[in-house]
Amino acid sequence: MFFGVTTQTHAQFSALAPNSINVDISPENPKPSSIVTVTLSSYDTDLNSSNITWKINGLTKVSSRGLKTYSFALGDSGTVTNLDVIIETSGGDVVEKSYTLKPSSVDLLWEAQGYTPQFYRGKTLFSHQDIIKFIALPHITGSNGQEIPASNLIYTWKKNGTILGDYSGYGMNTYTMLGSIISRSLNLSVTVSSPDSESVGSATVTVTPIEPSIVFYEKNPLYGIQFQKAFTDTVKLTNTKEISLFAVPYFFGVSDANNPNLSYKWSINRVTIDNTNTTTQTFRQVDGTNGSSYISLSIDNADKILQSASNGFNMQFGTN
Repeated sequence: MFFGVTTQTHAQFSALAPNSINVDISPENPKPSSIVTVTLSSYDTDLNSSNITWKINGLTKVSSRGLKTYSFALGDSGTVTNLDVIIETSGGDVVEKSYTLKPSSVDLLWEAQGYTPQFYRGKTLFSHQDIIKFIALPHITGSNGQEIPASNLIYTWKKNGTILGDYSGYGMNTYTMLGSIISRSLNLSVTVSSPDSESVGSATVTVTPIEPSIVFYEKNPLYGIQFQKAFTDTVKLTNTKEISLFAVPYFFGVSDANNPNLSYKWSINRVTIDNTNTTTQTFRQVDGTNGSSYISLSIDNADKILQSASNGFNMQFGTN
């Protein structure tokens, strides 16, 4: 969040330079309807012995000797708040400082383009070397009190503190990038301003790439893939002689689970099963046997060396 500030400083009957009194507004980027604290400081005059008057929208809120700090609430997004501070020093100097505060807000969203199965209801997470898109949704009002369309605003994008000049400009409210081969957190920020620069909003988001993952589901011959229940630690093969497993490569940088860049290596008790480069694998119980086997799978993306995952579970079979 950020806010537009217009400043005016006046010195009335004063030999004291107006800029000799410093004004700090905190937080630097307050949200609409939030509390703002203003603090005065000076090395050229004694503010502790000065009479200080604080006015909001022309109304005196408080006036007291040595009152160097004052807090007040901003209005909703786009609401103008006028602040006047009048400092009367013990030496007879009078300095007035005026500020116009107009809070604005920006929502900064992101979406990764990794793989998830159809009807997946969660958010697609950002994995190493994946494509990620950032979208700025500003709420900035113009002088007429109406919210300015996103296409009519000016955007300045920064990645890890560096301005992205080629991706900044008029109406450029999205930024898309490919994750680096160097795995580290990504700090992305955007500053949005009105054409007249009177209203400014900003937002920042930090995204950390994650490891892709594998989730196993049963592929039932009658009901299809049972996405409502994933296989985890132990699966008991008691009522059937065989079971088909379907593996989902969550958040790999592909659009299809059968992408040729993905290699599937299934194993039983750490021994690789030959000719099983597929999302589905069927396991059968041998008659008269009891015990358990460890079923595992590893997936690698040949096009993105940082994208790999492995997972497994124990399968119990027989009567004991």
